[in-house]
Amino acid sequence: MAARSGGEAATRDRVIDAALSLFSERGTSAVSMRELADAAGVTVPGLYYHFASKADLVRAVYRERIDEADAWVPPAPAPVEQLVVEQASRELARFLGSYDFHRLMHHEASLGDPDAREVGAALDVEWRERWHQTLLLGTDLAPDADVDAATDVLTTFLWGLFVEHLRRPAPQPVDRRIRDLGRVIGPALTSASTRRSARR
Repeated sequence: MAARSGGEAATRDRVIDAALSLFSERGTSAVSMRELADAAGVTVPGLYYHFASKADLVRAVYRERIDEADAWVPPAPAPVEQLVVEQASRELARFLGSYDFHRLMHHEASLGDPDAREVGAALDVEWRERWHQTLLLGTDLAPDADVDAATDVLTTFLWGLFVEHLRRPAPQPVDRRIRDLGRVIGPALTSASTRRSARR
């Protein structure tokens, strides 16, 4: 892909900033592409030159304005329980750092907005892949550990914590629950052979 010119990059940035402002005020479903173009000072075809769809623009808002300061970096190899506790704490901090965006996207997806659902589904796939990669870095991971099932359990549990924060803005103590999660998941992944043999 060719590098963007200074003018193109500035226009793209202007569109993203306008989108962030309008989405924050009114939600994604209530804002049309024409309104976005007008707010950014570009034509509708000019807007589509930079973003193929509103979902594409929502993703760009998240990646370039919400998530850019804290891009995910794989953790160093460590025992599974430690990885789970440290990564879950980082994920919760990332979530709380972009609380308004996640609250908006959750609300819009709940109302059936297809763009919010598409972006949410894409981010969910990336999130699960990050967790899968994280668990594979466990220095005490059993050879036959079911990392796919553990990834599913972890992401489902953490999403429940996130939704709890969306519904109750006052901070809730979660450190103990994250430690408990690591305490339960760790042994399940480090002694998989022993546990499977015991069930037979």
